[in-house]
Amino acid sequence: MSEKLEQLDQVFVGLVKKSWQYHNEVIRNTYLDDMLVGAVIASTVEIGYSLIDLNSDGQNHYLRFEHLPTKVRVIFRLKNLAEDLLTAKVLGRHAQVIIGYGIMTPNFSSIWQTLKAEIKSSFLDTSEPGIITCDADITAGYIYAQVTLILNLDDYFKANFQIDQTLLQQHIQATLHSLEKYLRGRLQ
Repeated sequence: MSEKLEQLDQVFVGLVKKSWQYHNEVIRNTYLDDMLVGAVIASTVEIGYSLIDLNSDGQNHYLRFEHLPTKVRVIFRLKNLAEDLLTAKVLGRHAQVIIGYGIMTPNFSSIWQTLKAEIKSSFLDTSEPGIITCDADITAGYIYAQVTLILNLDDYFKANFQIDQTLLQQHIQATLHSLEKYLRGRLQ
């Protein structure tokens, strides 16, 4: 009889242990949205930009940074594509990230009109990954080159809430470098 009771105790302990694993998985998935915002802020600040604006509409998180000495601006729109655990399990933990690189231009109006005319196309799907488009902040006089990427969050966030900051910084820097090259090439 004692052996049977001991076996039941072991089954119960196993159930509690498994429950904690499931609970932690739900919590981790819930926090990925906040972790993404925090990691992008930390990585972008680390490479020399200052956070100047942050807001959210509940689904998208908008971040704006400026490299104060050069007045170069970087914008992000972050959207977690798998906020619920079922979607994350089936499709993976992905985020749609739009990154933009912007420069202030003295002859903003003429440059913006040229870029707008150049990129107008009904065949261009700007929501597809890797398509570089131009946009403008008319009131501030900035022209941006921006690109949509789909990132696998498991590449950056490990099971124990550790963040691979080096990889995220490298990916942000590589994207900004390419966008700067594209934008400066368009403006010459």
